[in-house]
Formats: sequence, C-alpha cells, structure tokens
Amino acid sequence: MRTKSVEVEPAKEIDLSILLEIYNSSRASAGCCFEKALDIERFSALIDGERIHVAVLDGAVVGFASVWAADRFIHHLYVSPQYQGCGIGSSLLETCAEIYGLPLSLKCDTSNEHAQRFYRRKGWLPSERGVGADGPWERFESPSA
Repeated sequence: MRTKSVEVEPAKEIDLSILLEIYNSSRASAGCCFEKALDIERFSALIDGERIHVAVLDGAVVGFASVWAADRFIHHLYVSPQYQGCGIGSSLLETCAEIYGLPLSLKCDTSNEHAQRFYRRKGWLPSERGVGADGPWERFESPSA
C-alpha cells in the first residue's frame, strides 16, 4: 500500500539522530544483523563522506539512503519499520537513480529476505557474494535503464 506523497531531499545535520534511530530500528526489525545498535559517534563515522538523502512524509523523516557517489554505490538504505511497504524505499531508489545515474549497486545481507525480495521485485540482480561482519551478503546491481 502506498502512502501520500513522499519528498526526498538532502539530509541536514539536524537529521542525524533520526537517521540513527531509523538505522537501528530497521536493522533490529529485520532480525538479520548481528551487530549491536550503534551510537551517534559510530554511526557518524559509518556514513562519513557519503551523500545522504532523506524521505520525508508529512514533515517527518521516515527513511534514508546514503551513497558513495563516485561508485554509484548505495551504502545504506533504511526505512522506518512502520513505513516499510509504503513506497518509501522505491522513492529513495528512484531519487538515487535520477541523481547518480545507472547502474547503481548495493550490498544486502542474504538473511534479510524481506530486503532481498524488495530489490529483486525492482529488477535488481545479484552479481557478487561475500561475507562481512553481519554474515553473508550479496551485491545487487540495478537495471541499466
């Protein structure tokens, strides 16, 4: 079910604490991430140097994507659990494609079946596998057009 109109805009410094909340709650909700919740200092270091875009619905930040622009790599894409399935993630992907061009890529934990299904429905295909701090992951590549 889609929500009302979602605005995607560049993040502001003031958004940092809500981004951390979305990051931690989304990972906990997915049930696939072994790492404990991050604090603001560790989260800031994790996104340092990335371009961050927030999804805003009715004045509230409900999701975000952070991108390594030079590589067109989406390092993080998280949506508040209560807004998942409402088109927020799709809006973030569309905005990233508009800004950075295609193809884009990202990594997704293989145990995060919900996210894996989301990317596959969008036409993204796995292109590489590896193992990281949270266990096995797959790199997904976006369609070229």
